[in-house]
Amino acid sequence: MLFGNKQNFEGFWAKYDNYEIFEYNNKFYIKPSKNAEDSVYNIFDVADELLVDFFLIGKEVAENWDHRDIFCELKSKDEKYQKLVLEFAQKYGLPGQITYLPINDNFVYDNKVILAGSPVKAELTLAEYLKSYFEYDNKIDFTKELSREDIDYLYGRNGSDIATYLDRLDEFGFTFSEKYSEEISNILAYAKLMYDMFSDMEKYFWEEDEGQKEIYAHFLSDFKPHKLAFEINYTDKATLRWNFNSLKQAIETLLGLNVSNDRKSVKICKRCYKPFIAKNLNSDYCSITCRNVANVYKSRARNKNK
Repeated sequence: MLFGNKQNFEGFWAKYDNYEIFEYNNKFYIKPSKNAEDSVYNIFDVADELLVDFFLIGKEVAENWDHRDIFCELKSKDEKYQKLVLEFAQKYGLPGQITYLPINDNFVYDNKVILAGSPVKAELTLAEYLKSYFEYDNKIDFTKELSREDIDYLYGRNGSDIATYLDRLDEFGFTFSEKYSEEISNILAYAKLMYDMFSDMEKYFWEEDEGQKEIYAHFLSDFKPHKLAFEINYTDKATLRWNFNSLKQAIETLLGLNVSNDRKSVKICKRCYKPFIAKNLNSDYCSITCRNVANVYKSRARNKNK
């Protein structure tokens, strides 16, 4: 990610070197494979690639959109979409929805999870909330209050250690556990949402018609990144460390930093709407082919108006 005045950013996340897709109760999930090894990386080292890869999933969903499948349940059963999610997870890890959604950060200590809702907030017991991410395991009775042993079991062999290493709350022990799973349909729906948001952001600045710009602006007003936290880390230089509560939050942050940058490096092609990393910051097209085709159309339009 390029910056006019280069910022020293860092934000760490954990991933495994292998993931698997599985079916449970007629839904498809993704989780780390058995014996997969974990690693930690700086999100800002791969910021552009991460954004483009995630937007490409969203573009694929958007181009094959069916309003009858608004929650992407049908697409989640399709091997094509499963492969897209699997490839993304192998490179960057899971979105981390379990720590993204709660309003109360210390939900293990609280023994309950509070979720934002309209018009009122929703409140779940800890067991009710964790069930969505770990129920497939069949080792825990989620109809009862969870014991300390239950929680340690769900942290797995790595989750708690990774959370401690990254100086995160105990709740991240779930996110980084090798037992942690997320629904494919949720990931696909979120990818489409973020691609649509980025596409509207780009089109807003392309658009010359003020009425159409207002329409884009209306949709963009719904983009309200989830709660953010950062700190300044001092070593040989001052570094702004983003303490992302999830990879989802990181994606929202990277999108905001990119679109607000005068020298943004991630763009959407004006012809095919494919997200791409702009090697030439003045480029509006993802390839020479798209640029040439666009120029032909422009030439034809000029000749037609003569």
